[in-house]
Amino acid sequence: MSALKGLFILGIVVFNLFVSLAQADVWKVENKYWNSDWEVKYQKWVAENWKPDFFLSREHPQYYGFSHDCADAIYLMRAVFSYENKLPFKIHNIMRKGEYLGNHMKNWDNLPEDQRFRAFAAYMIDRVGTRSLSNDTYPIELAQIKAGDLYVEPGTHSYAITGITETGIPAIMSSTTPASPKMMIQLYSFPFFIPHDDVNMSDGYRRFKWPRNIDKPMQQQPGFSNEQWVVAKKYNLDYIPFTDEIARMLRRRPEPLEEKTMRLLHSLCSFAKERVNYVNDGLKYVAKLRAEGKRQCLTAAEYDEYSTPSRDKRLKRFFIEVEKIAYQGGALKEDEVNAQILARTIFHPELPDGLIKELDEFCGLAIYPDDDKKHINLRQLWNSFKENKIVSDPHASFLQRWGLGNEKYIPVCKTF
Repeated sequence: MSALKGLFILGIVVFNLFVSLAQADVWKVENKYWNSDWEVKYQKWVAENWKPDFFLSREHPQYYGFSHDCADAIYLMRAVFSYENKLPFKIHNIMRKGEYLGNHMKNWDNLPEDQRFRAFAAYMIDRVGTRSLSNDTYPIELAQIKAGDLYVEPGTHSYAITGITETGIPAIMSSTTPASPKMMIQLYSFPFFIPHDDVNMSDGYRRFKWPRNIDKPMQQQPGFSNEQWVVAKKYNLDYIPFTDEIARMLRRRPEPLEEKTMRLLHSLCSFAKERVNYVNDGLKYVAKLRAEGKRQCLTAAEYDEYSTPSRDKRLKRFFIEVEKIAYQGGALKEDEVNAQILARTIFHPELPDGLIKELDEFCGLAIYPDDDKKHINLRQLWNSFKENKIVSDPHASFLQRWGLGNEKYIPVCKTF
């Protein structure tokens, strides 16, 4: 072979290599189509691998430190599985109508594949949200809820479902705003929402569309069903009978009243502890802004991240649902502390000191930022809600946020 010919061949090789790099997908698809078998594998993967510390675990260094909020985490769950199994991934870009986000993108050609995925993930989470989840997923039959499915309330919150207990209760995982690297929150509870958008069918229990079906109407997706809105309407959007119906569809054994009450109490405690984090994050952010002399008041976007009106409304409603079940089962022995007695301790007008101590030990809320030993209990929090003293505005003082003291809140900053 002549030197000239050798150089010519080398040039072709280099050119082809350059072209292939210049057109590098985020990842190359080896399994061309999602199908029922892959969906089952996805469900198994979620049940076994999707844990609260997924983005903070050294077991997954390639995903360590990813930022996320509730919708981001759900999209990342689907994207990570697609990436690891070389499946296609395609969702809508809500920032630009008619455009898609997915493994086909070529924005990061100069990076190795693992870094391309990180870059893609960071790019994606800025362009998705709970509203886009409605476009990228479709509603399913209640009896078909599986790990890997999700619940979305557009504009408010979303949960990933990571499993179903033998009593038919979903294990749910969620993240929070603002987006940041953090632990996700896991509960054994139904999402505290009821599907209500029976016109657009944008909320409720849902499953991801396969990439090749991304633009097909919901009604043409495999397993589509509008059943959940029919059932919700049947129970007049009442949370407990609606979720009881789903549990009956999913369970392998009945859930006794004592067990159900304790489950709801643990969920209530977890929801209340979530509020501690929300409030403290907001207080710190406002204090930082003011200490640095930047601003006294939050912007609309900041207010949206740190205010808690919808969360507080949900938490108050959850208290009301727990109160309903607390008084089921009739009279109880006062000298025997069980789940029913513990639940009634939150709401009953007069109680012996011993029961208050039991409630303190069951769920002490360490709301004080500078004193983790000082706390309030669920009874005190319920009284603040009942008397309409809870303030959702992040500009309010610490005491006002928790409805403590008698100072009435008068806003000095604009609310949104």
